Amino acid sequence: MKKLWLLLALAITAPTLANDFVINNVLLPDFETRELTPVNIEVVDGKFKQIVDSSVPLSHTNVRDGKGQVIMPAFIDMHSHSMGNSSLDRSDYQYIGIRGTANAMLYAGVHGWLDLYSDEEDIFEYRDQQFPEERDEAYVFAAGPCFTVPTGHCDFGETRLISTPDEAVLELRDLSPTKPDVVKIVFDNAGSKPTVDEATLEAFLNEARSLNIKSVVHIGSWSDIRTASELGADAVTHLPWHTMPEDIPELLVKQGTVIIPTVSVINELLHLHDSSSDELSASVLSVTMTDALVEEDLLNDYPITAENKVYFDWIAGLKEDGALVNRKDAIKRLDAAGVTILVGSDGGNFAVFQGVGFHREMYFLQQMGMSPWDIVLGSTYSAYDFLDVDWGIKEGRPANFTLHHRRIFEDLGLSAKVKAIYLNGRWVQREPLLDYATPDFFQYIKLFFGFEV
Repeated sequence: MKKLWLLLALAITAPTLANDFVINNVLLPDFETRELTPVNIEVVDGKFKQIVDSSVPLSHTNVRDGKGQVIMPAFIDMHSHSMGNSSLDRSDYQYIGIRGTANAMLYAGVHGWLDLYSDEEDIFEYRDQQFPEERDEAYVFAAGPCFTVPTGHCDFGETRLISTPDEAVLELRDLSPTKPDVVKIVFDNAGSKPTVDEATLEAFLNEARSLNIKSVVHIGSWSDIRTASELGADAVTHLPWHTMPEDIPELLVKQGTVIIPTVSVINELLHLHDSSSDELSASVLSVTMTDALVEEDLLNDYPITAENKVYFDWIAGLKEDGALVNRKDAIKRLDAAGVTILVGSDGGNFAVFQGVGFHREMYFLQQMGMSPWDIVLGSTYSAYDFLDVDWGIKEGRPANFTLHHRRIFEDLGLSAKVKAIYLNGRWVQREPLLDYATPDFFQYIKLFFGFEV
């Protein structure tokens, strides 16, 4: 009987004890001074209790050595789709569902992601369960549907179709009880598909503002960005590949419009197009995390060779247009002007794999001239502000963090080599996350029949 009571007591107290500890000798990023400050930290009940200078000793029955690593605030991928990973020609797909995405993200050291288009019933129901409070997986933030015109971009599944200002208002009001974290609308005049007109976009943005919901506008051109910003969009997403007009950075700053550029999609394909050995070694195919999270059959579609004429010619055309140079110039000028740039991978797209794509986005933004400090700020505290999330390495906040090599602010390529992951004070065992991030046949059948969406 005594043994039984002892086991019961251990079962009751173990979760609390696991979330109470001191971690000494870590480097805390200071985004104002852009310096790494040596600190000791106490975590109690899964939250930061004390953050003190490393010269101040903290004692505990559970003391962990941070080994001089950087303690990073929780990352959020600000543009993804909770589906899975795609082959180049869409002929094969590694479908992993929402839970699979949540596990892939956390395995990659990403504590949350903003889903910018999924079946609204599935994604909101899953989000509202708040599973990370009880098990190891990343938090989902969600827009739900994509608002677009019939046959427009996004009109290939469960979404909301609007063609007039009145329809925009009515559909937004109908969605609002689900409490979307943001709402997304397509305003893309660069492609061949139809899109909403300016009057409908304006009505949508005004109604979103009156409902106190942040708006994200999918754009196709710099003119689209200008219009969306002038009409009051909270954020625009994607980065055109033509030369950026001179007025755009000042306009975005004046209007307070943030941008989620999702540079990975085009940049990764440029790396993988008719690739040299140096380009391949700098591509997603050479990231160790990719092999853990992505099926080999999908990876065999890359690099892009002349045998795949459609995509080969498309990327060749981007190179001829100077896409990489134009986009690099745009990112440098936007960053220099003080535009808030959030980090979003567009996971689920070509060569942008769930979890891995986030790290590639940070890598490419640095390669394009952005300061690593601004990039990390855009993937942490700026993302928290946009989503109104009370996260960060501050006393009283949830102990969501990762540990990284001390040189990470010199080379963001190191971000994919995450050393340790903590979620609500729990040290995360990464390997079990692969059961859902890379589903076996049994798990896939469950997804197929609609379980664990």
